Amino acid sequence: MPRLLFVLLFLMPLQVNAMEGYFEHGYGLLIKCEKTLGGEGDSSIDPQTLYHTGLCGGYIGAIHDSVKDMRLHDLIKEDPYCMPVGITRGQLVGIVVNYLKDNPESLNLSASSSVLTAFSESFACRE
Repeated sequence: MPRLLFVLLFLMPLQVNAMEGYFEHGYGLLIKCEKTLGGEGDSSIDPQTLYHTGLCGGYIGAIHDSVKDMRLHDLIKEDPYCMPVGITRGQLVGIVVNYLKDNPESLNLSASSSVLTAFSESFACRE
């Protein structure tokens, strides 16, 4: 019985996240991305580290691609940020990790809003 209670308590936060409508929160993204920046990343042979590295870079890249597609199809009226040409996915990961560390209140928010805020603060469009 205590084991069942432990399992239920462990899974409860996952259920709450799904009910909020987000798959990822800032804290989860930070954990995944820190492994990427910790030098483990792509050169690792550990399957879990490779998995987290892929999730981190893929998630951040997907947020950017989604914003660009929404702009292309006029679903948003203006760019929320102006990213310079030539920036790498690794640089974007570093920007997001720094933002999450500098803004601990964002760890409980959706990871997508944290990524967008990190991008808009780092790549403000000039008027």
